[in-house]
Amino acid sequence: MRTTSAIALFAIVWSLPLVTSELSAQGLDKSPARAADQAPPGAPLERQFRERLAEVVRRRLNLNETQMRQLREVNDRIERQRMQLLREERQVRMALRTEMLATDSADQDKVATLLDDALRIQRRRLDLVEQDQRALSGFMTPLQRAQYFAIQDDLRRRLEDIRQQRQQRQQRR
Repeated sequence: MRTTSAIALFAIVWSLPLVTSELSAQGLDKSPARAADQAPPGAPLERQFRERLAEVVRRRLNLNETQMRQLREVNDRIERQRMQLLREERQVRMALRTEMLATDSADQDKVATLLDDALRIQRRRLDLVEQDQRALSGFMTPLQRAQYFAIQDDLRRRLEDIRQQRQQRQQRR
C-alpha cells in the first residue's frame, strides 16, 4: 500500500509544475495548524518530498540561505503562471480529444483553433522558462542555473516514467 501511495503522490506532484513548486511549498507552511486542517490526505508525504528536494537543490547547487529565499520567491511568482498554463492546456487537450473522437462529425474549424491554442500555450510555456532563467540569473551563476535545469529535467523524466508505468499497470487490469 505504501508503494501505491508513493506512486499516487508522484502522480499528483507530476500534475503540478513540479520542480518550481517544491521550493515554494516551504513558504506555505507559515501556519501549520491551519495548513493541517486544509491539507489533502497525501500532503504530509508531498511536503516531505518537497523539503527533501529543496535540500538536494541547496546542496547540489551550493546555495546559501539568501539564494534559497530568492529561489523560493522566483518559484512562487512563476508558479501561478505555470498553473494557469496547465489549466488552459488541460482544457484545450480535453476539447481536442472530444473533437477527435467525433471523427466524421468533428468541427474542423474548432480543431484548427484548438491546435493554434495548443501552440500558443507551448510558446507561452517557453516564454515562462525564459523569464524563469532571467530571474535566476540575478542570483545564480550560469553553472548553477544549468545544474538546476538538469535537476528539473531529470525529475520530470523520472516522474514521467513512473506515470507511464502506472498507466501500463492500469491498462493490464
